[in-house]
Parts: sequence; C-alpha cells; structure tokens
Amino acid sequence: MSASFKIAVVGAGPSGLSCAAHAAELGISHILLEAEQHPSHTIYQYQKGKHVMAEPGILPLRSPMSFAAGKRETILARWDEEIRKHKVNLRLGTRVVGISGAHGAFRVKTGAGEELAAENVVLCIGTQGNLRKLGIPGENLERVQYQLDDPDAFSAEVIVVVGAGDAAIENAIALSEQNRVIIINRNDEFARCKQGNLDLVLAAIRDGKLECRYGTKPQKVEAIDTEGRPLAIVLQTPAGDETIGCDRVIARLGATPQRQLVESFGIEFASKDPTASPKITDRYESNVPGLYVIGMLAGQPLIKPCMNQGYEVVEHVCGNPVKPADEPLLEAKFKDYKRAGSVSEALARIQKNIPLFSELTSLQLREVLLESTVHAPQPDAVIFEKDDYTDSFFSILEGFVQVNLLAKKDEKSRFALLPRGSFFGEMGLLSGRRRSATVIAGKQCVLIETPRRAMLKLIASADTVRRQIDMASLK
Repeated sequence: MSASFKIAVVGAGPSGLSCAAHAAELGISHILLEAEQHPSHTIYQYQKGKHVMAEPGILPLRSPMSFAAGKRETILARWDEEIRKHKVNLRLGTRVVGISGAHGAFRVKTGAGEELAAENVVLCIGTQGNLRKLGIPGENLERVQYQLDDPDAFSAEVIVVVGAGDAAIENAIALSEQNRVIIINRNDEFARCKQGNLDLVLAAIRDGKLECRYGTKPQKVEAIDTEGRPLAIVLQTPAGDETIGCDRVIARLGATPQRQLVESFGIEFASKDPTASPKITDRYESNVPGLYVIGMLAGQPLIKPCMNQGYEVVEHVCGNPVKPADEPLLEAKFKDYKRAGSVSEALARIQKNIPLFSELTSLQLREVLLESTVHAPQPDAVIFEKDDYTDSFFSILEGFVQVNLLAKKDEKSRFALLPRGSFFGEMGLLSGRRRSATVIAGKQCVLIETPRRAMLKLIASADTVRRQIDMASLK
C-alpha cells in the first residue's frame, strides 16, 4: 500500500469535486482519483460555449465549490481555481479498476497496478464513459458520432441529430446556425428536456430553423452517396420509410451505468434493468458498508443536487447528522399527509404502497416528488371530470377513488373503485387527450399528483415505470 486515506473519492465530476473539496475544508485526509487528464470530464465534453443551467432554482447549494448558471468555459475555469484554493488532493490520469476489502480497510486498485488504502470510498464515476449507441447497422461508421465538441467546426452540411434530450436539442440548435439540421425524435414530443430547451427547440422548429421528424426511428446508416451526400440514414416514420442523404449523424442517446465494473466492487443494483441505479440508503451508502454512491451513477442528472450530495456524504462519513438540501421542500409537500412522519418515513411508505415507484432509488423518488403535489381531498371531492382537458398523473397513496366510467358525477352511471397503490390519468399522460371519466375521492384518500412533463421524464429514465404504465394503457 502506497498511501492511506479516510476518504477515497472516485471520479472528479461535480459530485466528486464537491465531496473532495468539503473533505479538504474539514482537514480530512482524502484523495480524488480521476481517469481523465482533467476534472469535470462530462462538462468538459459539452459543446463549446454551451450554457449550463443551475436547476432546480428553488434548491440551495451547499458546497465549498461554487456553481451558478453560465458558460461551460467559465464554470470549468472557476472550478480549476477552486480546486487549487481548497487544496484538493486530486490525482489525474488514474483509472480505478478494482475496489475490495471492507469498511475501514478498503483497497482501491488503479490501472497502473497501485493500491491505495481507504476507510471509506465514495463512487462518483457517472455514466459518460458508457454512451448509448444507435443499435442499428452502420452505428460505427466514421461519420456517425456520439459527441459534439464544437458546433462551429461544421458548415454547409446536412446533419441528422438523433435524440430528444437536452444534449440533442442543444447540439441541433447550435448546428442549425450554419447547417441544415434534422432532429429525430422517437416520440411525439420533447418530454425529457428542461423547459428552457423545450421552448428553444419548439421555436426553432416553428421558425423553420430546424426540421423535426416526430415518432420516427432510425433503421440503418449507410456509407453511400445519397443526394450528393456521403451518408444515407433510413428512417421509419409514421408515413413510411424515408431516406435522407446527409454528411453526418450525431446521436445523443444518453448513457448507461458501467454495471459490470460497479458490480465487481460488490455493489448491487435496484433491478436487472440496464438503466437501473445501484441500491443506496438515504445516506448514499450502498449495500457495501462504507462504500457510497452519489451523482449520476446514483440516478441524479442535475449538477446542483450532485454537488449537494458531495457535501452531505462527507458529513455522513464524519457521523454528523445532516438532512438533504431538499428536505424542507419535501416536508412542505407532506404537510397535509397526516401519516407522513419524517420525509424518510414518507418516502418508504410511498414505495411500499405504490408499486409504480417501488424500484426507484430514493434520489429518483425525491426528484419526482419535488415536482409533484400531495393532496388529501375530502370524501366525494371531484379530482377531475369527464372531458376535462388536463393531463397530470395521479398515484393513490392511501384510501381509494371512485371512477365514473360513463358520465359526470351528478349523473347515474357505473362506478369502479381504484384502491391504494393504483394510478390513474395515464391516457391523458400518454396522449394528451381529454379525461375519459370522472374521478371522485373516497374516504381517507391521499393522492400524489405529478405534472405530465415530470412523469414523462421519469418514464424516459426508468423502464420499470414505463412498462407498468404501458401495460395499464393497453387494458
């Protein structure tokens, strides 16, 4: 063993930087190990000039590292200064290939064969190194890429961007300044992106600056001259197959956890689903005591909450009780839920009572609830009426609701009862259609109402949720 530390932090993204900086701030022996030759690799890989958002705006930042919305370059430069200011023990170009041992006596093995000793290990490796590919013939052709460094490097090209998340939208809009850009959206709308990007992409499509193929899937990419362009991408559209000649294809399809590596450390995942996150406690501790998981790998995609986790996990390691930064916000959500207890108790009851949410990590569930509303309606209160044009989604936490299948509340009709654990509103969620029934609260009813966009984001990131809703919509 060449060295021993109280905390070894693996991965120098926002969560890892915040974690190591707080350890340095407290005078705790630590080391921050980063595989790349620079910290913040994911943000470093953002396109040049990208505006980085600081969401959610209502969440306070608790970290020695500063963060505010701004240009990629500004944020990276500021963090480099603060790494030096806080005297973070950062080691670049050091890939971790193994973690063994137990709490108080972990052994962290690097790709160079070195072993470091650590009492605790915090895993912050993210998912950026495991990008999703198209999964079709031609996905590895030279002009098919999965990252965009500088949109200004391309001009007068026809570029097909595949994806409907923030990265795809930002790439497409930036490229459209001096290229013809077609964005391929597998769905009928942009459900996974931030509101600011949604406004931008819809405006660009409306103004003719950007083309969009909705409900469309790529079938194959071929390196053949088509319409005077070096590539042809074949698409399955609602109107039939379409072939587009293009200069390049940029696919921004997100990433999946490096599961084989993480499982080799002894960490268990919430399910066999490829998109599942590791099992962790409210203290971010995995099933291996003393081995913590935070950041994107833990299911948190936003920078500010990741940085908060970095601060909080050090406090947990030190034995200091600390509530998550979103705790007061969630406490306010549960004020009308008499059986809520603490936030942790309320979250546990939600996962026990509502199968739809049972396989989410606590971090994923907290994120959904921050955008949701908890209702405790009076018996016989109307939740919504038939033909209402609303589209939020409801989960039944306690009690039951009555569903009037044929008419409005004051008309004779046939009722069905939906018990605790059920959900309703999935047709409005999936299709945006008017409500097909009237729903009335039963006794001791407690409901979680989730806005459509928040629920669609969850469906896009959690296959277990998507499958349950799809099955319900087919009944």
